[in-house]
This record gives sequence, structure tokens and C-alpha cells, in this order.
Amino acid sequence: MSGISVLLAGAVGTGRQHHQADMWAPRLEAAGLAPVAVWTPPTVRDEAIARATDLANGLGVELEVSAQPRVAASGAVVCLRGAERIAFARFATDAGLPILLDKPTLDDTAELEAFAEAAGAVVPGHHLGVHPGFTRALSAVRGAEIGLLRAVNADLVVAAGDGLSPVGELRNHGVYLVDLLRQATGPAQVRLQAHGTPKADAFTLLGQTERDVVVSMHVSRTAESAGGSGILRAVVRLLGTDGSLLVDLARPSIDVRTPRGRDVLPFGEDSVTALLARFAATIAGRHRPAPASDLVTLSRALDGIAESASSGNPTTLTW
Repeated sequence: MSGISVLLAGAVGTGRQHHQADMWAPRLEAAGLAPVAVWTPPTVRDEAIARATDLANGLGVELEVSAQPRVAASGAVVCLRGAERIAFARFATDAGLPILLDKPTLDDTAELEAFAEAAGAVVPGHHLGVHPGFTRALSAVRGAEIGLLRAVNADLVVAAGDGLSPVGELRNHGVYLVDLLRQATGPAQVRLQAHGTPKADAFTLLGQTERDVVVSMHVSRTAESAGGSGILRAVVRLLGTDGSLLVDLARPSIDVRTPRGRDVLPFGEDSVTALLARFAATIAGRHRPAPASDLVTLSRALDGIAESASSGNPTTLTW
């Protein structure tokens, strides 16, 4: 298999979650990347080591269970948490390895501060933010194709899948929406009111920036009894003084209807492949990601949203 060599570092997930096998690895080739090994530290739980073992066997690559990886690679896709994530960040920085980081904000703000101090080039795994439809919409906003931006709304509903994250859906999936909102508004001070509980399966917020752009979002996970997995709804609306844009983040796809029924088939580049392609560009030196400290800014915004939801009071934050 040809392509830019990458190490798959760790296979830590929530519950049955295995993003290395189900999300990242299947799309590496399409993005011009090639796995050379799977590595895991021995300090993670047995189930994470078992997932790493199965992944290596399935890909036909070497498995390393060691304090630090020995295999040579040009970058690393990282599914680790906490102390193991921070330790790998130090290793990757010393080795000059850019990393793609799965689920950054499942670590809290203090852990992310320690991570940012240790990390070099980091591409967060927030793939909805590089969806081709959304990046085109951002260009329209930046080019004033819809006039002055006045409102941004983002909705995300995911199926029961692996079940509610232990840290709640705000830091698990809601972070994708906050990332979309702040990309649309740019750096901003936001006055907002949020609703939900610290470990809720649903969160909403309504706010306004100091430049009078209204921002709103809703994120939720269906009940476990509903079954299924994946994104059920992912939509962003951008409203300007001279027009509006609607982006369906669950597409591109083709809606096929025949006498046998209806099917929605993938068509074109999905957002995960788009993010991996951006990671490949980072490794090749064609893209410079935001500094790792940006994850701390994002995490502090999530803390502010959670505090507003918990207290029932509005708050002002910066993103």
C-alpha cells in the first residue's frame, strides 16, 4: 500500500467505540495515507490493547505494545486519553510527527492545557468543520456573497450507537457544533444561555456575539432503545443581510428512489476523508494547523456553556 506513512497510536474509545477501525483506518488510502503499524502503550486497559491487536491483524501491519513506538512514520492518528495522550504528544514533538487527535475534548481543560504544552503540530478530529459544503459556505461568508453575517445555527442528532458518553454529549459531539459556530463568527465574545445537564444526552444554546451575530445550536443522542448508529441529522444554516446558506453535513450523497424503496448512497468526499486529506497536507507541509493551545480555548468555551446550563444563568465567553 503506497501513501504517506502513518502510525495508528492507541485504540482507546468510549464503551464499544473503536474509531481507529471504524472511522479513520477505512479512509486512510482515499486521503493518500498508509498505516505502517499499530502502537499502544501497555498502561491502557485490556480492552484497548485487544482493539489495537485486532486492528493490526485486520490491516496486516505490525503491532507494538511498548512505552514508546519504535517504527518510523511521517505522522500519527491518535486515539488516546489523559496521561497516555500527553506522553505521546511529547514523543511526537521530539520526533517531529504531526498528529491527528481523535476526540480532543473528552479530556478536560486542565488535561488539554498539559497536552498543549507538550504538543507540536495537531489536527483535531473535528471532521464536520472541514466538510466540503461547510468550507464552501465559509468562503461565501468571507467573500460577503450573502452580505453581512447575521446568524448561524447548527443542529446535530446522533443515533444511540455506543450510548451516552461518560462526559456527556456537549464535550463528545457538541464540540463539533461549537467548532462550526466559531469558525463562522471568527474569534468572538459571546453572551449566551445554555440548557442541559453536565452529563446530558442533549444540549441547546442561544447567544449573540459582540458584533450582533446570533448563534444557536442543538445536539442530542437518541435513546439506547432506538438502536442504530451514526449521524441522523447534521445541518448548518448561515444567514446574511443579502441571503442565506443551508449545508447538510450528513451528505454528499444521492437519494435513490426505486419501486423497491429508497436508499441514500454516499457520493463524493465525506468529511472524515476531507479531514484526513488535510492531515496529509499538514504532514507534507502544505497546511499549517492552529496551535494546540486553540484546543484549550475551545475547551474553556465548552466549560462556560456547561456552567450556564448547570446554573440556568446566561454567561459571556470567548472563543
